[in-house]
Amino acid sequence: MNRSGVAPQERKGRLIAAGILVLSILAGVYQGRGPTPATSERDANPQRANASRMRTLLNELLGDPPQTHSLGTQEGIAFLERIESFLDARGANHRRIEIPFDPASPIENPSPRLKFLSGETTLRNLLVTVEGTRPDLPPLLICTHHDSCVWGPGAGDAGSAVVALLDHIDHCVKHPPRRTLLYLFTDGEEFGLLGARAIAEKDTLPFREPAFVLNFDARGNRGAVPMFETHRGNANAVRHLIGHLAAPRQTTSLAVTVYRMLPNATDFNVWNQTLGWPGFNFATIGGAHHYHQPSDVPANLSDRTLQHMGDHLFSVHHALDTMDEDRFNEMVTPTDQDAVFFDVLGLWVIRSTELIQRWIAIACVCVLSVLGLREFSRRATRPSFLEMLKLLVVFPIVGAVAGLIGRGMQALLRVTDYGALSYTPVDLAFGLLTTFLVFGAALFVQSAFDRRWPIDRHRAFVGSGTWGTSVCALLISLLLPGGAYLLVVPVTTYVLVRISLSPVTDRSVAIARWAAWVSACVIVGPLIPLLVQALGPWKQTLYATLALMLAIAAWHVAKPVIVKVNQDSP
Repeated sequence: MNRSGVAPQERKGRLIAAGILVLSILAGVYQGRGPTPATSERDANPQRANASRMRTLLNELLGDPPQTHSLGTQEGIAFLERIESFLDARGANHRRIEIPFDPASPIENPSPRLKFLSGETTLRNLLVTVEGTRPDLPPLLICTHHDSCVWGPGAGDAGSAVVALLDHIDHCVKHPPRRTLLYLFTDGEEFGLLGARAIAEKDTLPFREPAFVLNFDARGNRGAVPMFETHRGNANAVRHLIGHLAAPRQTTSLAVTVYRMLPNATDFNVWNQTLGWPGFNFATIGGAHHYHQPSDVPANLSDRTLQHMGDHLFSVHHALDTMDEDRFNEMVTPTDQDAVFFDVLGLWVIRSTELIQRWIAIACVCVLSVLGLREFSRRATRPSFLEMLKLLVVFPIVGAVAGLIGRGMQALLRVTDYGALSYTPVDLAFGLLTTFLVFGAALFVQSAFDRRWPIDRHRAFVGSGTWGTSVCALLISLLLPGGAYLLVVPVTTYVLVRISLSPVTDRSVAIARWAAWVSACVIVGPLIPLLVQALGPWKQTLYATLALMLAIAAWHVAKPVIVKVNQDSP
């Protein structure tokens, strides 16, 4: 095939590859909005939360205008009393767990906000008990914190979680569950998890030890609510419970792995790391520019976020409460394996274990090694030294372009009015713009280079690139197993399609490459908006690096395989 015939095919391939990626990212943005909220009592479903009802309650709790309610303030006590009045009106059994704050007690990762507390501060935790029809069974613990930060009313953090729990309490008081529920509203979370730590430090817990924990928090006020953290040895819990997250099901074991490396903390750190209780942790991450700000008011809180917070609680609790005892006991028993899991466009959650993922990665390396040796043994499919040299030249150039764009976008954001903020109103838009710019520029540079200095894509070239990716997948499955699926899934797709299409031809190789690209886009594309919102605006070079790797892969996919015809051709 001559170059004039190849060029239009390449251009078409690049457009299709780019279109698949863009559509997957936009699908992630769409799903990341959260579910359609229930807007009135007429939309009420006994098995579902109601955003309209929760918003009304939040406005009542915060007052008009919304008030901060941090630890050690009269406003904080008044907020707690309004929660207790709501519970009294529903006939819910509740009591305070009051523990004096000891400034001399050691605090892991203490908050600088501790300077605002006096030495006579009392931690006012609130425990609500809804007795189940089987009180002999170990209870479930559902928790959040009721205090706000010093600077903001905390409609999102964690008012959204407070009203989600109260809405669920209202339902469960009317429809008693099988297993007893303990709802815990801790105090002083914003000052370093003080309420939860104080409870954990007591010689005797002030409530029965739970079988499983659901913790809810927020670092923002809009969008879907990801499940981002679980306990270690979570393979059983994920296998039995992960499919019961409320739609859109936003979750990934990559978030679990990364979060364990960060200094960030929620009350779940105490329940899981200190006390060893298994559970799931949920938090809002969209709209982080309102986090710990005076603007964290109900008017800026999304109904979709309220709805998703409540839907998660209703759905996961229903699954736990209706699970038979053998399955439940297996689910709450930690194993020596962590799960690998990720959502597909918010519709389904795919799960496996780190061990299975590792063996799949090993198998892919072995299969691709055999295929690669076969291709390199044929002179017709063997790339020349000059063509290898071309790649060694073009990739550093493309990388330099991507780096310049990433740094330039970050510098541009620094000179705007948002330059001094940790999070900005344009976090998502700016991060996606950087991603699209780098992806487009990298594809353009590679294509321009290829027009002037053509690189024939021998079948062995394709195999060597995929083999290298499979080796990286294996290494990451050993070092960062929670995120290795980002490479393992596309490589596995390539291998399965390649070996299933027999005999091996240029067409079958191309089909395998496109199948791998589609699978990569489906899992990576929706993750990009989540990543941008989680990491914030000052990681533009990281987003540029991710876009660069995707652009190299897209160029690799879109380029036709050309095999010289001679006696060695297959």
